[in-house]
Amino acid sequence: MLRQVIVLSLVALLAASVGFAGDKAEKAWFDMDNCAMCKNMTSNAELMENMTWENHNISNGIVAVTNVHEKYLDAYRAAHEGMTQTGAKLKKGEMLELCGSCMAIGACMMKGPKQEYVKTSTGDIWIVTSDKPELVAELQSWSKRNTAEMAKMKAKKG
Repeated sequence: MLRQVIVLSLVALLAASVGFAGDKAEKAWFDMDNCAMCKNMTSNAELMENMTWENHNISNGIVAVTNVHEKYLDAYRAAHEGMTQTGAKLKKGEMLELCGSCMAIGACMMKGPKQEYVKTSTGDIWIVTSDKPELVAELQSWSKRNTAEMAKMKAKKG
């Protein structure tokens, strides 16, 4: 689900450095309708139902693995490109609405973790690590919350 994770984090990083649009009330963790990043994933109505996004904690950070059904891989790559374009807007200083997850990963990215991105034949793998224990804890907290929030979304859909 989501992710595009590497672009998401880079864009969220940029957004965090220029500020966020919207009120200061706590944002929805995922906001597929209003988040400038997340809504790229819903541009194809069937994409999210045909992909998985797993977050795993490792000793010095996180690993996010996205797998997409072959029929929807082009849609996923297009969504990824849409996120890149959204990132360019944020980089230019445009104020865009972001959800809680995008804001949280942006805050982590501002702290300079090491990132590795691997494009696979079925999606991608994103590895984010740090030698700073407080940043590792923050990344792992984000990963844990994403997993919990995705489970809630899946339960609502039945």
